[in-house]
Amino acid sequence: MKSGISKTKTRLAALLLGAAMLPAYAAGMSFKDYDTNKDGYLSQNEFKAKGKDNLAFKAADINGDEQVDPSEFDKYLTKKATDQPKSEPGAMQPKPAQPPAGY
Repeated sequence: MKSGISKTKTRLAALLLGAAMLPAYAAGMSFKDYDTNKDGYLSQNEFKAKGKDNLAFKAADINGDEQVDPSEFDKYLTKKATDQPKSEPGAMQPKPAQPPAGY
């Protein structure tokens, strides 16, 4: 019975890891694709070459050293994948406040 639990835990871990990596694969983003000069870091210019702006680079550069390492890039992709709008498209939105009657 113990081996059954171990297999279950292993499968669950593999599933969770796969789910965590899915956003990067789905987006077609790869650190190697961005690292055009193959120095192991991403510069602001390399980010711009892929259509990203300064704000995206600053979000990815967690330690502020003006370069993004593979770990920072993975965290950036994960955060980007989880930063979804709070409501679904077409969902009911609150109405803007209306001025009091008589105005």
